[in-house]
Order: sequence, then C-alpha cells, then structure tokens
Amino acid sequence: MASKQIKMPKGQRLSIVQVISNYPNAQPVPSIKGGTEKVVYELTEELVRRGHHVSLFAARGSRSSARLITYPKGMKHDQIHQYVLQHMPPGTQIIHDHTFRTAVGRRKLPCPSICTVHLPVKRYGENPVFVSKRARQLMGDGKGFYVYNGINTHEYEFSSEKHGYLLFMGRIIRDKGVLQAIQVAEQTGKRLLIAGPIKAPIFFRQEIQKRIQHNPKIRYVGAVGGEQKQKLLKHAECLLFPTLWEEPFGLVMVEAMACGTPVLALKNGSVPEVLSGFPQLICKSVDQMARKVKQKKYPSPAKLRQYVTQRFTNKQMTDKYVRLYREIIRRQGQKKSQGLPKRR
Repeated sequence: MASKQIKMPKGQRLSIVQVISNYPNAQPVPSIKGGTEKVVYELTEELVRRGHHVSLFAARGSRSSARLITYPKGMKHDQIHQYVLQHMPPGTQIIHDHTFRTAVGRRKLPCPSICTVHLPVKRYGENPVFVSKRARQLMGDGKGFYVYNGINTHEYEFSSEKHGYLLFMGRIIRDKGVLQAIQVAEQTGKRLLIAGPIKAPIFFRQEIQKRIQHNPKIRYVGAVGGEQKQKLLKHAECLLFPTLWEEPFGLVMVEAMACGTPVLALKNGSVPEVLSGFPQLICKSVDQMARKVKQKKYPSPAKLRQYVTQRFTNKQMTDKYVRLYREIIRRQGQKKSQGLPKRR
C-alpha cells in the first residue's frame, strides 16, 4: 500500500464506522456464502481487539464484537447513506464503506471516508482501496491504494493428509471457470468435487449437469460452509482456480493454502500476486493445468500454510487499514488547518 509516513501516534484509538450491505442480496456478517462479509467481519473483530471504537452497519442476523447497527427490513441501497448518518456515533473519525456501489463514500460526509472496491465498479469514493495491485491498475487507473484481503488462519484446519480429489469451489457461473475445471478432470481422469452456489441456473443445467451425468468421477456437492467447507479444502489434493476474468482477489486461494492445499490457477486477475511465492502453480492454459495435475509437483502443505501466515492474515490486513485510516485522517486535518484564516 502506497502512503507517506504517518505522524499520528500509533497507540491512539480511533472511532471507526464500518458499512456493509449489498442489497438486494444482503448477507449477514459473517457469511458462509460471501467472501466480502467474511473479510469485513475479520477486519472489524481485529480492530475491536486492538481497542478501537468500531460501529458496524450490517444486515439483520449479523454478529460482531463491535457496536452492531442492523438495517431495518426492506431498506433499499439508496437509503443506506441517510441511515448511516442518522445512527453513527458522535465523534466518528472515519467511515469505511464496503458496499459494492459505494452507497456512503460518494456522498457528502461530516468526516473522511475510504471505500474498499471489492468488485469491479465504475464509481467509487474519494479514497478508493482495491484488493490487489491488478485491481487498482484496471479499475483505478493506478490511483488510490491497495490492501490484500486477510483471513484468521486459526479458523482454518491444516492437514497434510490428502484424499486424491480435485476441488472447484466458487460461484457456479461461466467466468469462474467451472467448465475448465471439468476439462482438467476429464483430461487427467481424476475425481472432481464442485462446490458453490448455482448463480447461473441455465448454464448449470445445459452445460455443467450434462458433463457430470456422463462422468461418475465428477460430483456437484452444493453450496458449502462451516465444517463441510473445511473438510473439502484440507483434504483436496489440489484446488483448481481456472478463473476466466480479472478476479480482484480470489479469497478461496488463500483459504485453501491455509489448509495446506495447493492451488493451480490460470494467470488472470490477481492470481500472479496471490501466488507470487509459488509461480510454478500459475498456468497459461487448461492443458498446462492438466499436465501439472498429472505431475503432482506441489509445494509441501507446511510451506503453503506458512506462506499465508506471512502474507494474508487478518492482522496484516488490519495493520495496513489502520495506517491508511490514520493517513486519511491526518490529510483531512491538514486540509482543514490550511483552510482556516491566519491569526494576526
């Protein structure tokens, strides 16, 4: 993350408002379905552990150690801004907007704000934060900041015991590369488990289901979370991540490696950054991915786990956001002081 040296005292507690609610499909925090909700939860919890005063605006059913403010039933996206302003605590120093369409950060506010751009959008607030360098390059024209997503590695079960199956885990849509994962399974003769919510029913019915019916080694296990997700991740021989689009981050890659499971991924989006420590796992084509599956030249499970703990934890993510909060608050203070008339 690019920023200047920050002069605000490191120990000073901040008053922070976190805002998340991606209507019409708002998920509670944390969510077994949404990576964004998981990231916001981890950030919020770590901020509270460090003694900061945090208020979290989120969907009903959410849980948090922060001061939790849930939205009323039926509230629309364009109403979030006003609701946050009416209910945020006095003395708030910064607002962190996580909504997909920047419901708060693009508005006139009584305090500075930043906006994490979790998905590709054309409009965002004054201080955009992207989740990878590639996302900042494509969506922000190289402007703004970037902070990698982080996970609480203590919540991910490690295992060096693998059960010989390939795993695809993600939303079932064409751009996620589920068809390409099936091609790898077909070329290698390996078992493939497909996990994730079906977001494109016609695509699934017409193209995925037929391939599954003709190959008993391929099975769709549905959307997963909790213990079932842990078991699938930690015992997979390899996670396939053949994304076809400019994926801003790809949290499941980090989750798999935290469990000691290697990831083979196509060289799109943030993949070269997330897998920078293991360039041998990055693939130029489906054919090359299939060859790598056959070769089975993977890093050790322990090295994969260590890699995540050194780069993609909730603590490292929070460190960077706190530095950014302080920098933005400092800049705002400078602007105000420069705008005041000089004393005689």
